[in-house]
Amino acid sequence: MENAGLRAFLAVILSMVILFGSQYLYTKYYKPQNQPVQQKQEVKKEEKPVAPQTLYFPSDKKEETKPAVKDVKYKEVVVENEVFKVVLSNEGATIKSVELKKYKDSKGNPIKLSSSQIPAISIIKDGKFDYAKIIFNVDDSKATFKNSSEAVVVFNWSDGSSSIKRSFIFNKADYSIDLKEEISGVGSYYVTLGEDFGIFDKTGAPHWGPVILKEAERVELNPSKIKEPVTYREGVKWIAQEDKYFFSAIVPVSKAQQFVVLPYNGNALTAVEFQDGTNQYKVFTAPKDYDYLKKFNVGLEHIVDFGFFSIIARPLFWFLKLLYSFTGNYGIAIIILTILVRIPFIPIVNRGQKSMQKLSELQPKLMQLKEQYKNDPQRLQKEMMELYKKYKINPMSGCLPILLQIPVFFALYKILTIAIELRQAPFMLWIQDLSAKDPYYILPILMGATMLIQQKMTPSTADPTQQKIMLLMPVVFTFLFLSFPSGLVLYWLINNIFGIVQQFYINQKIKKAK
Repeated sequence: MENAGLRAFLAVILSMVILFGSQYLYTKYYKPQNQPVQQKQEVKKEEKPVAPQTLYFPSDKKEETKPAVKDVKYKEVVVENEVFKVVLSNEGATIKSVELKKYKDSKGNPIKLSSSQIPAISIIKDGKFDYAKIIFNVDDSKATFKNSSEAVVVFNWSDGSSSIKRSFIFNKADYSIDLKEEISGVGSYYVTLGEDFGIFDKTGAPHWGPVILKEAERVELNPSKIKEPVTYREGVKWIAQEDKYFFSAIVPVSKAQQFVVLPYNGNALTAVEFQDGTNQYKVFTAPKDYDYLKKFNVGLEHIVDFGFFSIIARPLFWFLKLLYSFTGNYGIAIIILTILVRIPFIPIVNRGQKSMQKLSELQPKLMQLKEQYKNDPQRLQKEMMELYKKYKINPMSGCLPILLQIPVFFALYKILTIAIELRQAPFMLWIQDLSAKDPYYILPILMGATMLIQQKMTPSTADPTQQKIMLLMPVVFTFLFLSFPSGLVLYWLINNIFGIVQQFYINQKIKKAK
């Protein structure tokens, strides 16, 4: 019984190692062919209604289609507002690329999002991309924001029996594009986001590829595991493609027939089915900015995945940004948040540490009981419980503070690994990107050292062998945190320092009481 608290503590630490380690290994070594079991199960659980006759596998060979209007030449139209620059093409009336002005790549250039093969907002009909090759007439006379809060680009095409009119409507300071389609003679058709459109960097992403919001459930799909169309009809609010920090999405305003993820050339295409008539929807190509996306009131903020403890993570995330508004530095905001989060746990931790100290002092008596009743386990347990009762000690009290803080730890872990606000956010000195690893590994080493100091200062009821095992934990955590975002390591370091100060205070108080 005296080791119950230690076993519980080790179980908690082990679970944290597994969580952090699996996250690290997944993001570092994830390849498309390695499908997580959870995702596989999710795909199986999703509804797969009988597909309409117009739904086929898109061909991954290039198709030659002559323009229906021979005297119309290929043209690109550039629309630029405060946040992005969009290049539209009259070939298929599609989006060729989107450049995000406020976000830079490693070379300092604006991030550019584009589709590798299939242009964004291409039309799929009968499993073919014929409409994506048609050269449209284009009216770009209102493609700028001169004397207007909107910019509009209109594409038209007709062959006598079918006609397509697409209107792209832009706002001055918005990542969303309003699309209005007036279509006749086409019947059922699909609009696709294109291949990997909205995905900038697959490296380090907890998930990349298709994601769907069905009711209030975020469903992630692995592109390499889509071998046949996966369809969704009821309760879907949007369909998207994402990486760690960026995404693209289609959010229907008009009724959509169904949402589908299609296999394509070893990858996947996300698409929405519409019918002839007037259809309206929004297209987003944007950063995962939670507050910005929430204002649209369509559930798009769920593209930011706060994980299992989202109910804790969301208010902590809000508070972190509030602190940043005062400090102007996310590193300082993380330090303040870490300290403030620890304050409510001070009384619980103090009681737990005092109980552990008493339990440590009681070890000689416990060892005597072990020796006295070594052949009678039941009597030994009874005598030990009597001893705990006599000295008013709860052997689990040392583990309780850790258990209570675990949800907060995990919530903060999730925030600090996915928040785009930390991307390329500097702290000080050599830490110029809180979302990247410490280039000199100073923070992880300091974190491991403080963890070791904290262990040395904390009373232990373990035998010498168990204590040696415990000394391995700082080493394991140090190696584990070497490649973690420096913002997360900073949080853990400050948390350890706070724990050391608190333990020092308790130790001094116990000494004075003797």
